[in-house]
Amino acid sequence: MRKGNSKKEKVEGKLVKQYTVSEILDKVTSYLKREGIPEPGIDAGVLLAHVLEIERLEIYLNLDCRVTEKELSAYKKLIERRVKREPVAFIVGYKEFMGLKFFLNKHVLIPRPETEILVEKVIEKAQNIRKSESYGYGRDSSLTIVDLCTGSGNIAISLARNIASCKIYAIDISEGAIQVARRNARFHKVEGRVEFLLGDLFSPLEELNSDLAVDFVVSNPPYVKSRDLVLLPPEIKKEPLSALEGGNEGLNFYQRIIPEALKYLIDGGYLIMEIGDYQGKAVMNLIKKEKQFYPSQLVKDYAGLDRVVVAQKLRKGGQ
Repeated sequence: MRKGNSKKEKVEGKLVKQYTVSEILDKVTSYLKREGIPEPGIDAGVLLAHVLEIERLEIYLNLDCRVTEKELSAYKKLIERRVKREPVAFIVGYKEFMGLKFFLNKHVLIPRPETEILVEKVIEKAQNIRKSESYGYGRDSSLTIVDLCTGSGNIAISLARNIASCKIYAIDISEGAIQVARRNARFHKVEGRVEFLLGDLFSPLEELNSDLAVDFVVSNPPYVKSRDLVLLPPEIKKEPLSALEGGNEGLNFYQRIIPEALKYLIDGGYLIMEIGDYQGKAVMNLIKKEKQFYPSQLVKDYAGLDRVVVAQKLRKGGQ
């Protein structure tokens, strides 16, 4: 990217017209819109900022700057990938979550803003625990958290960055996902507090320590109904199927997680899970069926849809 009034540059001995950032954004936004791409203006800006190696907001401070032929060529390649409905996060290789940058690839689900509600709820409960009079009595002052279906590690790493003195076990059945999550943990310098384990839900914990006492079990498990997979937008279909499909009713993972979590949660410990739209009643009924939790709480997202369920294990005597 160059500043100045020059409108041409010499490429292989020929003068080639240079376009300004503003001109390119206008043309590409219109092109993406014609191709049916959602949010074409945002995508055009994100991808151009990636090519120019600047923050997206800086784009609008450099609208009159001219883009070199080399930069334009690279940009065109990214735009064609987007037209093929490859998600922007996979094209640029990262996504922001809880104000943190997370590296991604085809092995992991792309973090959604709605999942931040789950993280914020865990942080809130952790703060409440530490304010309670009984906290620390006869126990280690460090909180123990288990994150199931960790994917890119966005939940576990965000919790490690926001909760002082905690140990997190982050589990995923995909080796590719674990590799991505470990990279993200190193990037955010929390690898000493987050231990990544390969396996199916709680199975790695059984091999690690059967007497593990856990304060929180958290998860954003696959919850899309099998029959609804064909209805998903093309971009979501590019994400790993194993991170999306939750069985006929989308409840397969909840049916396993809820009873198994009771084996590890301390009395008064929390099970906090993300859920799909309108799954609140069904998941809360699964929790109620166990008869070992206080009445669960349903948290809705900013669109008013079911998003997070919070359940607390009964203390001795049910108090």
